Amino acid sequence: MTLTIECECGNNITMNAPSKKYLQLRDTLETRNFRFDGAEYDKNSKVCEFRICCNKCRNYILLGVD
Repeated sequence: MTLTIECECGNNITMNAPSKKYLQLRDTLETRNFRFDGAEYDKNSKVCEFRICCNKCRNYILLGVD
């Protein structure tokens, strides 16, 4: 599987993960001027959304996981 994140400023990252394998998102983002910037949890401590921020222009996106 391939995941690509591209910011409007031109910063981008493509992450390749072999099928049925683990990909460490936070570490991979940090190699290309992005960062995992926190998460919101529901009352059962499950992640309901998380934020990815571009270190070059400080733009960000919230991703819902419900």
